[in-house]
This record gives sequence, structure tokens and C-alpha cells, in this order.
Amino acid sequence: MTPASMLYIGPGGGVTIGALVVILIGGIVLLAVGFIIWLRLKRFFRGEGKTKRGAKVLMQLIGLLAVLSVFGWMSKHRAKGDRDFGWANGFVEALSGFPDVFKKSVQEVQTLPQTYVPTPSDFAPLNLLEEDVLTLTAYSNEKEGRHIAVRNLRNNEELHRWVLPDTLGPIKPHWRVHHPLLLEDTSVVSFITNRSPLFRLDAASRMVWRQDSLSFHHAINADANGDLWACTMRWERGGRHIAYRGRYLMGDKTVQFLDNSVARIDPKTGHILEVHSMAEVLQNNGLDHLILRSGDAQDPLHLNDVEPALTTTDHFEQGDLFLSFRNLQCVLQFRPATGKVVRVIDGPLAAQHDVDIVNDSTLAIFNNNAQENMGVYTNKAHTYPTSKDQVELAQYHSEVTLFDLSSGTFEPLLRDLMKTEGIMTFSEGLQEALPGDRWFLEEQNSGLLWVVGPEGVLYRGVHEAHHLGHHHLPNWTRVLDAFPVE
Repeated sequence: MTPASMLYIGPGGGVTIGALVVILIGGIVLLAVGFIIWLRLKRFFRGEGKTKRGAKVLMQLIGLLAVLSVFGWMSKHRAKGDRDFGWANGFVEALSGFPDVFKKSVQEVQTLPQTYVPTPSDFAPLNLLEEDVLTLTAYSNEKEGRHIAVRNLRNNEELHRWVLPDTLGPIKPHWRVHHPLLLEDTSVVSFITNRSPLFRLDAASRMVWRQDSLSFHHAINADANGDLWACTMRWERGGRHIAYRGRYLMGDKTVQFLDNSVARIDPKTGHILEVHSMAEVLQNNGLDHLILRSGDAQDPLHLNDVEPALTTTDHFEQGDLFLSFRNLQCVLQFRPATGKVVRVIDGPLAAQHDVDIVNDSTLAIFNNNAQENMGVYTNKAHTYPTSKDQVELAQYHSEVTLFDLSSGTFEPLLRDLMKTEGIMTFSEGLQEALPGDRWFLEEQNSGLLWVVGPEGVLYRGVHEAHHLGHHHLPNWTRVLDAFPVE
């Protein structure tokens, strides 16, 4: 952890050292001022040289008011930016901004970690499930640790629980344990997203192995041989931090960006078997121009899913990987055995996540249908009035989009239902196919879980938390076909 990250105060930081230091300093200052005033008043009311001391106190108050007046005058002009006080600029700005920083620090300490979501007061759960829907999920527990559990949505029963051991090291309250994967021996593999390690726990929550050599994020899935494929980023050489591993020139401008990789992991040992840089894959296949599509120069790729093909069909070979790139707005069919990109799948996709192989010729893609910057204007230099003759486009919402590998066509699934229910997540989100043409959906940003089908909504719920009025933020829930009865 860098000094800057320790002192950071703001969204996503959790309860940082910086916030606690600010509150401590503020408390000491207030205590000291109060103590001095108390001493003065105590002496004055005891009558210890009241006249002389009264004049002295009056002079001190006048001096204090003069100092405050000068400070207020300097603060006003620093806010306007029309005067320069040299070395005093930083002091004036820091001191005048201290109340805001103090307020933010108090709010931060009082705020729950971002692994919890406020449950709307008018939220109406629905459960019409007649068959089990087993899910594998990760969540925060009462002791700020983490559990991974098999939960049955039909009856809200928890069938098995893994408790992350202390040997993983300290986990900050806002860190997320992501996309757990169940293995045949009832062990589980998961990771701390955007960090390390990837780890495997046996059925009794004992550590089998851990892998710290890469930073893991978003998704992990098993291939036909049982090997694990994960979305990763490489640590910088000699350190445990990511860095700009990609670079391109645009005219005279050099643009550096974050590269992503996919890695194959041995499930028995946790050893890394192979790693493929996505920047190199694009370059080697003459597709590096796709980088320029992204509106995010720092993170133009944003790999968010890796789906291995488990069989060979007319449209893919066993071992092919379907890779979803949020900021490229496309899915690539990549063949690790040859290093070739077999197909670029793009079209009516926007910030999509989670690509699944549904059958021999069909993919399901969770299409977020979200503008990359979530509708926030990046150019704030100009503002314009609203026209009286606006052209109104669609009301966008998230969708499950089917892609036909044989015809190359896209088809939205249950569009009217998802629009009516207002299912929308700007980031993340996933779908899982269920029997009977039904689908499990994770509306990640809101934390809502859905089961929908031709007959409508069968389940709408949240994973209730131990904090009143809150539920757990889902961390890429996985649907299980079955789980052994204990």
C-alpha cells in the first residue's frame, strides 16, 4: 500500500487511515481550544485580578478577531483565485478546507463498506419458485470476514459454507471475494478481485493452495480438462502492483494503457500454466485498432469474462475461449493453441459482461446497454440549452442478447419483461441459463437477483445482510446444477 492510498479519503477507500487521522487531529484541536477557553473563564470568574485580566482577555479577543478577519479575507480571495499569497496559499487552503475534510471523514467512518447495498423501503420480494435454484455466492460476515456459501433461492436455505481463513491475510472491509467456482471434491476456488491471491479451500475451509503471482479480476471458469481460466493483470516486475504495460502513438502523443491477460491455472497445485497478453493478441492478429474504439484511454480493454468451449462443434473447437471486453464493446473468439482470433463478435452490444455458451451454435451475452461513462459528460467546457425539438431514442435497459454463430445475428431475449421490470445495471451483471427456458439474472449494481422465463418473473430477491435495511452486494453469483447432500 502506498502512502497516498493510506491517506486517501473518498469513495471506494473503505475506512482509511487518512480518515481516522483527520478525525483525531480535529478532536485534538477542538479539545485544546476548549481547554484554553475553560482556563481563561475559570480564572476570570474566580476574581483573580479581574480588571487586569479582563483587559488582557479583551485584547486577546480583539487580536483573535483580527487574525480571523485576515484569514477570512485571504480565504475569500484564494477561493476567487484573484490573489496570490505565496507560501501561505497552501496553509490557507488546507485550513479553510479542514471542516469539509473532517465532515467527510466522519461520514466515511459511519458508512458501511461498499459490500452492502441499502434495500429500498418499497422493495417487494417475489418467490414463485417450485424447483430448487442452487447458487454459489460470496459475502461479508458479521466479523468483517468473508463467507462463500451454497444457497437455495427457493427456500433461502444455506446448504454449505466456507469461511475464509486468516492465513489469507487481512481483507479490507470493501474488498470483494469474487466469482467462486465449485470443484468436484466440494472444494472451492475464488479470489479477491483486482488483487491477489487466487486460492482454493477444501470442504472444511482449509487452504489447499494460493497463487499470488498475478492480479485476478472479474471471472474464472473451468475448461474441458478441469484447468482454470481466469481474467488477470500482471504485476509489475519486482513489485506487487499493476502498471501501464501497453503503449501506442497517436500523432506525436504517447498513450499508455492497462493491459489485460488470460491465464490458465492448474487446479491441483495453483501453478500458472500459460498467460496470454490481450494487447499482444490484438497486435498479432491485426486487431490493435480496436483499442481506439474505447472512450477510456487508461483502460481501453476491460476484459470481464473468459468462457472456455467444452466441446467441438461446427462453430468452435474445444479449448477456444470466448472473451468479453467491456470497453471494446465486443466479444472475441480466441484459440490459445494457435494464438489466433477466430472471430470478432460486435454489433448491438454496449458495455457487455458475461458471455456463455448456450448450445452448439448460440452464445448468451449479458448486454448492459450502458453508455461507457454512464451518461456523464466528459467535456464540461461547454453547456448547451435543451432543444425544443429533441429526437428521443429508446429507453435502454440491460438485456440478455443471444448471438447465432451460424448466421451472425443478434436477438434480444425477454426484452419487454426486462424493460417492464426496469432491470438495469451499468456495470457487471450476468445471466445463467436454467431448465425450461428460464434464466437467472444478477442485476449487480442494485444487488437484485432474478429468475425469469416465458411465464414472467418467478423470483425477485436480495441476499439480506445482518445490517438492518441492507443486503449483500452480489459478487458474480454462479448457478449450480446440483450439490451433494451433507
